[in-house]
Amino acid sequence: MARVVLGLGSNRQRQQHINAGLRALHDRYASAQRPITCSRVFESAAVGFVGHDFYNCVVEFSCDEPVTAIHEFCKATELAHGHSSEAAKFSPRTLDIDMLLYDDLVCQQPVNLPRDEILTNAFVLWPLAEILPAEKHPLTGTRYAELWAHYPLQQRIQPLEFEFLVLPHLRIVGP
Repeated sequence: MARVVLGLGSNRQRQQHINAGLRALHDRYASAQRPITCSRVFESAAVGFVGHDFYNCVVEFSCDEPVTAIHEFCKATELAHGHSSEAAKFSPRTLDIDMLLYDDLVCQQPVNLPRDEILTNAFVLWPLAEILPAEKHPLTGTRYAELWAHYPLQQRIQPLEFEFLVLPHLRIVGP
């Protein structure tokens, strides 16, 4: 079983699309023996372009699928919710699902792991530190809680009161 960590984001119909992404992941990967853990949802400014604020969260689950299968499922889920693979990297998103970690795998293909944004974007690091505070970044060896504690906060971000779908095997964490 591999531990998989994904980041979800949306800045168009944000609540609807975050919940749609969580439902898709829950339907494919969750069970009573293997629930999905989700951080709180955070609102943050768009990074890299001028646009509406994003909702972001991080989810963690275990599964037997290889990186390629999970990546393909994430991209198909994005497409099913109106996110074209041909959209510019820095542009509005209905639903964006990025693989952040797959165990401690370090690779460049089929995706870059661990994802660079873990160390550079508050909207990834803060929720990641919430759900896996004691785990260590595969390259730096530093615990996520420590990385967050020393993050030079330059991005506007705040936790939200978010109305999650009620899903039987979804666990929400946060203070």
